[in-house]
Amino acid sequence: MRGMAQVRGPSEGASPSLVKPRHFGGFDGLRAIAAVSILVLHTGFSSGFTARSTFGIYTSRLEIGVSVFFLISGFLLYRPFAISHLAGRPSPNSRRFWERRLLRIVPAYWLALTLLTYVFHLVQMGPGWQQVVIHYGFLQIYFPTAVFFGIPQAWSVCTEMSFYLFLPIYAAAVGFRRRAHERQLVREVVGLSVLVIVSFLFRWWSLYIPFTKIVNGQTVGTCYPNCLTHAPFSRLMVNWLPARLDLFAAGMLLAVLSAWWSEHGAEPSWLARRWMPWVAWAGAACAYWATSHLGIPTTPLFVATPVKAIVLQTLYAIFAFLLLLPAVFGPEGKGLVRRFLGCWPVASLGVISYGIYLWHLNLIDQVLSWTGWVAGACPYWELVLAVMGITVVAASISYFGLERPVLKLKGRLGWWSRPTSAPSADESVLTE
Repeated sequence: MRGMAQVRGPSEGASPSLVKPRHFGGFDGLRAIAAVSILVLHTGFSSGFTARSTFGIYTSRLEIGVSVFFLISGFLLYRPFAISHLAGRPSPNSRRFWERRLLRIVPAYWLALTLLTYVFHLVQMGPGWQQVVIHYGFLQIYFPTAVFFGIPQAWSVCTEMSFYLFLPIYAAAVGFRRRAHERQLVREVVGLSVLVIVSFLFRWWSLYIPFTKIVNGQTVGTCYPNCLTHAPFSRLMVNWLPARLDLFAAGMLLAVLSAWWSEHGAEPSWLARRWMPWVAWAGAACAYWATSHLGIPTTPLFVATPVKAIVLQTLYAIFAFLLLLPAVFGPEGKGLVRRFLGCWPVASLGVISYGIYLWHLNLIDQVLSWTGWVAGACPYWELVLAVMGITVVAASISYFGLERPVLKLKGRLGWWSRPTSAPSADESVLTE
């Protein structure tokens, strides 16, 4: 998959030719940054560091790592579709796309959910068989009674799953009756602009849905979804796919630009300059600094005005976009930033990042139990290192014992083995 791959040309009758796709090696490093940031976020809350330290305004905004994951998915998963649209090649096989997504996401999540619930008893599923269906079916973000059960941080996996269902349908719509290359590029950009507008309007609407508070049959006031007593579905809607489409669209924009310059000319020269990664990451640092100084409380379930909530997510998108820039454009592996993303320790964490994300939060409680530390009043960095160590072990077992072997089974099980068209070079490399 990482080497040469056969692809069909624009003509159905064209003979396959060997094409060497570009390898985006820095993305494992980006996954590591995203996963570690979420781990440090949760240990900051659990240790009390975020509440008691002047640096808590920064650790409380490390949820920004979720946005990095969303942009990574937008880029890697849409780029094969963008290549097909802009180069006149056959579109990637949607069935193969969904198969691979299910094999990549479902087994590891089901394993973590089962072991954490029924073996280690670190989480609860909630009462009733319906809760089992909800959590194993990635549906908890649609049920107010379920969202705080199971693996709480898996809300973003639910959002990702809905994006996987949406993406091939969106790609088919944008690629329907393809235009000449330049006109198709305009269509791609317009389509992504529509996604951003839809996301902005949906979030604005959901954040401003009024809720009449009733106590003992008496109306005592009206509040909005930015307060903790708002209508349950309004609270959940900000994590639904429409509310997060702008983040995925930012990654998809990088995919479109990368595909266009790959197929129709060289990248702008400034993207290859040695200073570009530093400027991009400096801009990302500024965006992160701005998120920390919006005046949003440093609590896990914070109260923010709708305007601040929208500004916050916009800054998250800018941060992640600039963070990804050196991994997408410029000479592969050149410069300190790209070498850092591709170095063995960082890239190795990225390979097992899905397991780190799934396991770390509930293992915090286990570490506190083993050490006797008190939640909210324990040494921060010691907790970070302890949780990181045990989580890496759990994530490594999950990856090498289940995730990678399951992916190798693709094409050998039942209906997966039915013949289909060969994947494009970019499809085989970029879809995880």
